[in-house]
Amino acid sequence: MDFLFALLLSFLPPHFRRPFVHHARTHLVRASAASGFFEIVLVAILYARGFIEYIPKASIGPAASLEFFFSWQGMVLAFFFVDGAVRLLAAIAGQSLGTIPLYAVAWLDEWRLRRGKKKAELPLVRDLVEPAGGDGLRISSCRTRKNWDEWMTVMVEERLYEIANAEITAPPRPYVYLLRPKPESKVIRGLHRYHPDEVFTLEDD
Repeated sequence: MDFLFALLLSFLPPHFRRPFVHHARTHLVRASAASGFFEIVLVAILYARGFIEYIPKASIGPAASLEFFFSWQGMVLAFFFVDGAVRLLAAIAGQSLGTIPLYAVAWLDEWRLRRGKKKAELPLVRDLVEPAGGDGLRISSCRTRKNWDEWMTVMVEERLYEIANAEITAPPRPYVYLLRPKPESKVIRGLHRYHPDEVFTLEDD
């Protein structure tokens, strides 16, 4: 039963299969290989049948195979043949790929979700930078900085700081970062040149 479910799941891109992937257990890659092979065989049969039926309608008999290939039916079948071949080869390499047309649907759904998330976000306002603890800084922002961790060095007005702590507070600037001067001995593994207005140009993660 798990393998049959994995066969159906193997046609879906990761975006759609994520909530159900645990039901497929370890069968997903094998199921992708089987469904990819089945897709190739089915398309080859349909292509051969379509070509045989097309021969009497061909404008130029000797070029019937070429005419059929460039017909809408031939192009669609050739596309799904390649789709099945790609999925089979990926499964042999240990990866499970869904069918290509559904990746376009998944992209549209992800775009819809991102757009909904963006609408739910707090309005953009300039960061608030305040002194904190002697030479430290307190940066309050309406947007999170996902790459600000213990390894990140932040440059503010040509001075270098490290992230001491992060807090969540009330809107409109719920993301609070506490910075302290970077020790001279600390190696810079990542550098962020900070400006309070950068929230207006941050790219979505």
